[in-house]
Amino acid sequence: MTGAFSDVSALTSRLHELVSDHPDFEVLSAPTFDGYCFRYVPHSLAERHDEPDVQRLLDELNEQIIAAIRRSGQAPVTTTLTLDRVAIRMPDCSLIEDIDAVFEVIARWGRLLSEIAVQNQTKANMEAELCLSESHSSPTKALADRNMDGG
Repeated sequence: MTGAFSDVSALTSRLHELVSDHPDFEVLSAPTFDGYCFRYVPHSLAERHDEPDVQRLLDELNEQIIAAIRRSGQAPVTTTLTLDRVAIRMPDCSLIEDIDAVFEVIARWGRLLSEIAVQNQTKANMEAELCLSESHSSPTKALADRNMDGG
């Protein structure tokens, strides 16, 4: 039993090291024998990660990362709530032959999905600003502008 525990401990410790050293991840709990929890937080959002809108975005992003990985069958990962945040949970590192490769899969999905999420958020913000600016122009001013243009 000691050998199995030390293998799990070594793999979990390695995963913890990878998460701790990567600028796009956040450690949410200390490594334990029954699993390890962490979170993908793109470096560009790290300073704002406590803002409610950013928290929702990060929760959705971490759920999407796990859904993509589970669909592809690339790693035995799940989500869990830790500190009221959606976290990535590696339930049993002993099932993983190459923890570095699994971590890279998670990081790759995180990069891909965060780029899409940020683009979508930026597009939504731009559309909201456009709608807001259009709603503040008066019909009289719009008509006057049109008449001055010869329309």
